[in-house]
Amino acid sequence: MGAQPVFAQTLYRGIVVDSASLTNLTGVHVSVKHGNRVVATNTSGGFLITAKPIDTLVFTAIGYHALELPLMFEEDALFILLRENRILLQEITIRANRLYPNKVEDRTKVAPGTLSKIQMFESPFDYFWKLEREKRKLSRVIEENNRTQIFRQVITDPDVKTIMMEDHHIDEETYYNLIEKFNIQHPSIHYFTDPDAIMEALHGFFEKNKPD
Repeated sequence: MGAQPVFAQTLYRGIVVDSASLTNLTGVHVSVKHGNRVVATNTSGGFLITAKPIDTLVFTAIGYHALELPLMFEEDALFILLRENRILLQEITIRANRLYPNKVEDRTKVAPGTLSKIQMFESPFDYFWKLEREKRKLSRVIEENNRTQIFRQVITDPDVKTIMMEDHHIDEETYYNLIEKFNIQHPSIHYFTDPDAIMEALHGFFEKNKPD
């Protein structure tokens, strides 16, 4: 009988966001399935947890559908979208048509400093220090957060919600369902830097996918 493969523990880090608004979620429980390791996301939606590549992470939060993520083939920097378990008390119906009406604010966060390629070449030992590797992982997560900031501002703007509902004559529940589908099906648009281009993409998607 051959020896069973041994999988080392890996430190996984990531950010958990709302699947519709892409806003960071605080207090999400992140656990290893069938294990006793549990952490919670911080005020920026970030988390750190050690697990094996064969493990499955479970994400749970009040008001959201639970998500199970098998770690096999996943990178150690994760970007997690949780879908809200939404209950609407009433329907809202309105009318209108515009592109993005508001000012975009710079909310860029500063990533921790890491070694340059020259420093890496000159100090290969320092480069492979655990602290340096961890800083590079964190930098990737923060960079992901920064690159999507304009998209997040557009998606979370209440005026945008009003515009889309009025233009396409849809209720609030339909609006959120379409936004979630849009976020999942068009991840490249998360990195657009032109708010009007984001709005045009949203209009096209809503027109094509709204219920008859």
